[in-house]
Amino acid sequence: MKSHDESLEAIVKWAKDADGVQALIQIGSLARNDNSADVFSDIDIEIITSSPEILMNDDQWMNEIGELITVLRLDPDIDQEWATRLAIYSDGVKVDFMLAGTERVRNMADKGSLCELYERGYHIVLDKTAITVGLPAPSYDFPGGTLPSQYSFKASVEEFWFEAFHLPKYLARGELWMVKRRDNTMKDLLLCMLEWHALALSHKPVDIWHNGLRMYEWVDPQTWIELQETFGQFDATDAQRAFEATIQLYGRLGREVAEYTGLYYPQECENHIKTLNRNLLSVLVK
Repeated sequence: MKSHDESLEAIVKWAKDADGVQALIQIGSLARNDNSADVFSDIDIEIITSSPEILMNDDQWMNEIGELITVLRLDPDIDQEWATRLAIYSDGVKVDFMLAGTERVRNMADKGSLCELYERGYHIVLDKTAITVGLPAPSYDFPGGTLPSQYSFKASVEEFWFEAFHLPKYLARGELWMVKRRDNTMKDLLLCMLEWHALALSHKPVDIWHNGLRMYEWVDPQTWIELQETFGQFDATDAQRAFEATIQLYGRLGREVAEYTGLYYPQECENHIKTLNRNLLSVLVK
């Protein structure tokens, strides 16, 4: 595998001669100072350009950097302002390119404040036109997480138990694929509760990252142990075991979040769903 430095050199070499490319800014773990980067880290590069649509519409430029295996192309949408190209090269290095307009950095420079991503750490790899002049130095701080409102908390809890109501039915039908799909949704809601739980129980800021990344660092030891039981195999017996472990853990975390924050936990919803499920699961043929 090529080193990060060698891959970065190839990107810089391409950018120096690329029309419209004004700067390269490295973000992600390799630009932070928290020792989270390792040999498996991706290279995250923002390409600051006067015409991001040119790079978006004709991505032959990625082949000039190295031999490609495959590229995932994500264009702007309601949740994403700038296009990204996630490229895996033949030397085993993955590069996440973001194709951003010049206003991306000029807005931060003019305001004198950084977005959360840049605050975590950034490194100016190349600046051909002084476009990055005025960007504040990063604080290397992580964004503080926020606890939910009563409305958001109740809605999330009830959605979890809504999903939990369906899973035993798929078990009864032998629909193991659908069991896994429902379980995936429940795990997303469990992750949300895990984050709230970590924030609620801590007396200092907690870096909960995203998508459960580095979870072993921010969940409490007992929860980490219980999590080991929440994933099951592709068979009915183990899926049911993991389901029971998941709902038990979720209920405990939810009640503790409510206790520590003064929020109301909809226990009646949990009780009714668990009663209905218990009746159904008791007649399942093992």
